Amino acid sequence: MKNKKLLAALLIASMSLTACVKNGEDEKIDSKIETSQENMQGENLLDKEHSIKDEPRYGSKIRIGFDGDLCIAGQNIAEIEGYYKEKGLDVEFVNTKQGKDALGTGQIDAMTGEFGGLLVPATKGLNYVFSTSNHSGCKSLYVLDESSYKETKDLENEAVAVTNGIGNSGHNTLLRFLSHDGIDSDKISVKPVDPSAVIQALESGEIKGAVLDDQFAQEFLQAGKIRPIRSLTTDEDFKDEVCCVTAFNRDFVEQNPMIAELVAEQIARGSHYVADNPEDALKKLQDNNLAAGDSKVATELLKTYDYSLDNEDGLETIRAYFDDYKKLGLIDDSKSTDDYIKEYWIPLGNGEVEVVE
Repeated sequence: MKNKKLLAALLIASMSLTACVKNGEDEKIDSKIETSQENMQGENLLDKEHSIKDEPRYGSKIRIGFDGDLCIAGQNIAEIEGYYKEKGLDVEFVNTKQGKDALGTGQIDAMTGEFGGLLVPATKGLNYVFSTSNHSGCKSLYVLDESSYKETKDLENEAVAVTNGIGNSGHNTLLRFLSHDGIDSDKISVKPVDPSAVIQALESGEIKGAVLDDQFAQEFLQAGKIRPIRSLTTDEDFKDEVCCVTAFNRDFVEQNPMIAELVAEQIARGSHYVADNPEDALKKLQDNNLAAGDSKVATELLKTYDYSLDNEDGLETIRAYFDDYKKLGLIDDSKSTDDYIKEYWIPLGNGEVEVVE
């Protein structure tokens, strides 16, 4: 995607990005940004006086949510390679188990996570927007390798596990699988199971399938215990989608668009590094205790994630998610997908905002 550049000051002038919750409802955003594949952030009058030094968070620490998952390799490689420091950004990584809440309340400024789990809370009032594509992947529906199950229809009237709770990314991914395959979700019993117990639950027959992170599943896949029958990572209808995306606190983007752009650009650089150098990236991640497991297996997994995806891919993905989630009743279907996109998709990191020194 060849994005048109604009001065970031106009992001402030052109958007009234308030996401306050009032009487249980989000205030609507007055956005003059025209969102389309050809032009994600339309032309605006330029404020020549605005520079990055005028932004309130200039010179302060930028807090980014963090864990050791391969899914956030891009932002972690950006730190290891010194990309943030190179651009004068003082980044602090914050390890939080409640990333969505921390992002929405401004305890952190940015995080990388799954569209599948982040979208619904945003529409319910959590104060963040989606900005930077990271990679494809990274969940699949697994069954015991020795079982007879071949497709989702075979699991009708059976129990399927999700390992991060009802309403989170695993559950929502299962619902998308079923919807795409024309399966009534009421015919599947969804059962929350702790990751540490999910393989045992499969082996005991308590459940017949489980939606798992591909990274978690690799050990058991390599051992021949399980196999995928549906996948975000490899199936034709999902493999080109963005799984993980960098989201920013909405107020942070509104008040500091140039800083947000710089942060996003470094994360995108990190993703490109991973795409071009998966073996080297994995070694650096492991050397810095940011990736675990067998190196060969982890490298092969990293190669299955397409880290070259850009924000045009992100736009197509968020559109597909909004369309699917409306059909599934997960979000209000009276609102158009275009309106959802205008409110929650603020692309950064691919040159959408010109940084003025």
